[in-house]
Amino acid sequence: MDVTLYGLDESVYTRIVRLVLHAKGLAFDLVETDPFEGGTVPEGYDLRHPFKRIPAIEIDGVRLYETDAIVHYIDAIVEPLSLTPTDVEMAARMRQLMRIIDNYGYRPLVWGIYVPLWWRDGELPSSESIEDGRRVLRALEGFVAASPGAAFADPTLATFYLASVLAAADSVAIGSNLIDEQPRLREWWNGVRTLPILASTRSQHTKF
Repeated sequence: MDVTLYGLDESVYTRIVRLVLHAKGLAFDLVETDPFEGGTVPEGYDLRHPFKRIPAIEIDGVRLYETDAIVHYIDAIVEPLSLTPTDVEMAARMRQLMRIIDNYGYRPLVWGIYVPLWWRDGELPSSESIEDGRRVLRALEGFVAASPGAAFADPTLATFYLASVLAAADSVAIGSNLIDEQPRLREWWNGVRTLPILASTRSQHTKF
């Protein structure tokens, strides 16, 4: 397959797609696309992503944006490995975990905790970000024992959502301490964070 991914090494959501591509054994070209202040995007990028966000992808002429759509498409077209559980409930729990990251986890854990400490000269996170991050991690902890097939036993799409966000949070002391408060999640994450697939997608801006 001819695969071109548009994004940044250090982007959490670009990394999710990269992890899925690696898990599926798909080679790809990464075109640096930086929509943030001071960055540049390829000419005509608005035709690939009308909102000029990242990531976006082209696979054999099929253009997609939005991480959820991208990873589900990759999972559907590349066999035999499936990253979606066959059990209906576990598949629903997988999607639930993905939405928890999207709607509740990414903002406090990445932009609220990781970004200030890593990118802004150790600026302290707000108490609200810390409490919101703690609430999310506590919710994730409940899934480890109750729904292992959703992300924590064999890899699923949700595994890579969790891994990309936890890799950022665990790169700074406050985020690491919050993960420590959830022993099942910490034990699982300690096993995942050293896997070759994590090492091969790590940028210089995270520890894992």
